[in-house]
Amino acid sequence: MASYELFKPTLERAEGGYQNLVNDKGNYNSKKERVGTKYGISAKFYEKVIGRPPSAEDMKGITRFEAHVLFKNEFWDKIKADQIQSQGVAEMIADQAINANPSVATKIVQTSLNKHFGKQLVVDGVVGVKTIEAINSVHWEQLFIKVGQERLEYYENLEDYKYFAKSWDSRVFTLGRKFGVMIKKKRKRRCF
Repeated sequence: MASYELFKPTLERAEGGYQNLVNDKGNYNSKKERVGTKYGISAKFYEKVIGRPPSAEDMKGITRFEAHVLFKNEFWDKIKADQIQSQGVAEMIADQAINANPSVATKIVQTSLNKHFGKQLVVDGVVGVKTIEAINSVHWEQLFIKVGQERLEYYENLEDYKYFAKSWDSRVFTLGRKFGVMIKKKRKRRCF
């Protein structure tokens, strides 16, 4: 079964430390104050954790240990990654859960399982017994590739893709390299 401990080094490389970019919506609290993110913990998410709009000082004060507790409890556990047999698939889904949210990540995997593997899951963004069974019933590498491609397509459809394309795409390709799997972007059809 997959292990969060094995995912930690990859997550730490992807998320880095404190940043406060103007174009990153994750840097703003509910008061629309730009306070930054740290270790990938967004201001809006941290606001839910502490029960008030965080300040820049609050964000800068997040420790690596605290970030991992939050990632494990609020993302890894929400997608039931410990029940996924493949470490690679668990990391691909968990990384998307952290980068977007658990519901988005789950809908991507449910859609991939239905579209590419003939499963008949309800695409509800909730990881239940049927979703875990479906994930574990297919070849891990094929699912890893399909979920990776669906992630890339998801990113391309976001308004902020022009600012974060390199970073977001890199997360997918880095996981591919880690697990020795080549992931290619789907070619967009061109109309002439």
